[in-house]
Amino acid sequence: MENKTVVDLFAAISKIDAARSADAILQEFRLAVERYGLRNFLITGLPVPHDTDWQREILGDGWSPEWHRRYVTEEYFLHDPCVAQCRHSQEPFRWGELPAARLVPRAKLVMDEAAEFGMKEGICIPIHVPLAGPGVVTMASDRIEVPASAMPLIETLCVHTFRSLSGLGTPTSDGDEPMPLTARERELLEWSAQGKSTDDIACILGVTRNTVESHQRNIRAKLDAINVAHAIVKALRRQEIQI
Repeated sequence: MENKTVVDLFAAISKIDAARSADAILQEFRLAVERYGLRNFLITGLPVPHDTDWQREILGDGWSPEWHRRYVTEEYFLHDPCVAQCRHSQEPFRWGELPAARLVPRAKLVMDEAAEFGMKEGICIPIHVPLAGPGVVTMASDRIEVPASAMPLIETLCVHTFRSLSGLGTPTSDGDEPMPLTARERELLEWSAQGKSTDDIACILGVTRNTVESHQRNIRAKLDAINVAHAIVKALRRQEIQI
């Protein structure tokens, strides 16, 4: 990832944290994802299968009113293949990557009709939070422009927004001080922020790939981060690294 993309992500998350209402959070989120052509979104928890009152779990509705009405009227939530995939996977995926087994006739109808409402391409970010039910941030448009390199940034933004809207991003009040990064962990994370890969960093630092991956796991654990991009943003906010 490049410095500019990290800075943009940091700025978006900072604005979300400064927002004083759910509407303000959603406005900042909308502005951030629209740069990738993602103009429709839904941020919601996922209740148990066959729960017809799933709408109570919605945290942010950025769908068109027409599609929302159609989706609810036809009870598409019960047949949506994206919902099924998010229950079973923690990995982000594009709609076009849905397993063929998920696309039974009723599920295919959901996706075909979404396309008719201007959502031909989409991305889902499953949210799996300890001690809470699963959720998802799903985003779509008639055409999206999301390079593979941007997926970790989008995932970070989506998870942070979901946690902010649900209150899960609120710091704990147990008085525990966060564990600081070591000098080597800070060095490694700064190289990541410069766009260096795991193999690049191993070469630069003169260590094995396994050693770098071990450091990365420790960094994510200390910062409660979902990926490297998230760790970079959190370390920047704690002023432990500079880019």
